Formats: sequence, structure tokens, C-alpha cells
Amino acid sequence: EDVFAHEGPLFTIPETVVGLKPRQRPGPPVLLAAFTPRGLRRIGRRLDGWLPGAMPLAHLMGMWDTVLKEAAEAERDPAGLHIALRVNPELTDSRTGPEQMPRAGTLEQYVDYARAAAEAGVHELFVDFGQAQPTLAERVDLAGRFLEGVRAG
Repeated sequence: EDVFAHEGPLFTIPETVVGLKPRQRPGPPVLLAAFTPRGLRRIGRRLDGWLPGAMPLAHLMGMWDTVLKEAAEAERDPAGLHIALRVNPELTDSRTGPEQMPRAGTLEQYVDYARAAAEAGVHELFVDFGQAQPTLAERVDLAGRFLEGVRAG
């Protein structure tokens, strides 16, 4: 069994048994949520992928192109990189204008955004409805309707 402990100036972890290990080799993919040119360069040259937040898709895919270009320049296979897009919807009762999406919109607008993101080349989409509805049952219902909408398209 592996025992781990840490004592430092910011935090302390008492002796703990760490029994779970990654099954993936050499380890789980490492994605970085970066938005600066330097961060995008780092992703392309050293990491497994990018974890951006929702933004207009043209801008998002332009930044992704930068990551892929950096990977190619570092003699890495750009096809091996992964993009997992995080969306924190601010749901509205009525449709918002394009200048507000994906920051705010209806559930249907977020479904359309998810479909368009997949078509643009996003590998995964993580939608966090945790702040959208006050109860767990409402969030589960919302997630179910979102998933049905995406699959219906």
C-alpha cells in the first residue's frame, strides 16, 4: 500500500493510504484550461488537450487551431490532442441575441450550441447545470431534456 503525507507552508496532509491508481498508461490525460497565447502554446507542445470555457465557436476554434499548430511545430501529432468544452449555462426564459450566447440563453439555444460545437470538432462537452436550478430534481430534469435535445439532432 502506498502511504502519502505532506507538510508545507500552505497545507498539511496527514499520512493517507492512496490505493487507487490510474489504469491508463502512462497516466490519465492532462488538459489545461488556458486562454493566453503562452498557455495555448504549452497545451500544444506538452499536454494532452484543452479544457476551455464556452465562448463563441469561431473564437474557440481559432484558439484550438493555435494549439494544433503548436503541436505540429513541436513534432507532435495534433490528432492526438483533445478538446473538452465546459459550459456553465445561464438559462433564460426567452431567446437571447447572438452577442449573449453562449453566456446566456434558452435551453434550446444551448442544445444548438452543443450540436454546433460537436460539428466544429469539439470532442467532449461538459455542461454544469449546478447553478441553473434550485433543486436536484430540477437539475436532473434539465440535464435530461438537454441530452434528449442533443441526441434528437
